Amino acid sequence: MEKNELRKLRKQMFAQMEQKLHESWSSEEDSLFYFHRSEDRIVLSHALFWVKTQPQYLKGKIRKEKFFLLLRQYQEEMLEAYLQDIEDYPVMLHYCNIIYEYLPSILMSTELRTDKDARRLAAIAVVAAGYGGDMDEELCNELLDDMDFDKYGKVKCWKIEQMLPKLMKMVEWEMRSLRSEV
Repeated sequence: MEKNELRKLRKQMFAQMEQKLHESWSSEEDSLFYFHRSEDRIVLSHALFWVKTQPQYLKGKIRKEKFFLLLRQYQEEMLEAYLQDIEDYPVMLHYCNIIYEYLPSILMSTELRTDKDARRLAAIAVVAAGYGGDMDEELCNELLDDMDFDKYGKVKCWKIEQMLPKLMKMVEWEMRSLRSEV
């Protein structure tokens, strides 16, 4: 299949996913990103999730699940496009948003529901979306400005990595609330 055909097919698949997602919402406010004041805050939420879900921070079978690996791959490509101001950036962000919106449903409606690592991933998703949308404007801008490429050409978010202990406490708190829902 040619590259253009693959792009067209991917676009159709994501359009179908998005339609089903919107049909499942009672209102647009059900979106994890509805209350984010800007697109930059959505990018920051993805960066928070992407940093917190690096392989060294997740254990168990969840880190090998295809939907999770796909989301991380798309997030990395989107962050690269964001940093380089590439024209594919808006499309990549849109695709990341769709996959991210499905994540809690996938994690809480399958056999993964009782898996501790899946609950941790769901908590990370909730914390990343919520904190990215709610944090102080100055800190948001500081974290976005800090994102860059390392010497190997990989996206790095040094200040977010320094925040991991604080983020982990938030994730633990969220996991306790998710545990009470199971």
